[in-house]
Amino acid sequence: MYKTIISDAFEADLDSALTYIETELFNAGAAANLLDRSEETVARIAENPLMYHLYHDEDIASRGYHYAFVGNFLIFYKINEAEKSVFIARFLYGGQNITEQI
Repeated sequence: MYKTIISDAFEADLDSALTYIETELFNAGAAANLLDRSEETVARIAENPLMYHLYHDEDIASRGYHYAFVGNFLIFYKINEAEKSVFIARFLYGGQNITEQI
């Protein structure tokens, strides 16, 4: 099990997505489901961070960012093998320009 470090940006991204789904789309159930699935994915990353690939953009991949899908969203993270830790960096909507956000 790797130590999990959650960035402030990840927390803000996730909070923004959940707030939007709950208040703009009026779907508290979908927001709760997204939160549960996000927590489960972060736990899987901590158990086996290499199970997810490097991001397909060459620049982002060269900086060591892996990604995992959670519905229409992506969790971006980096692995530190020396410290046996994962840095959970961002939670981004897949339809936006990812390269500008990372």
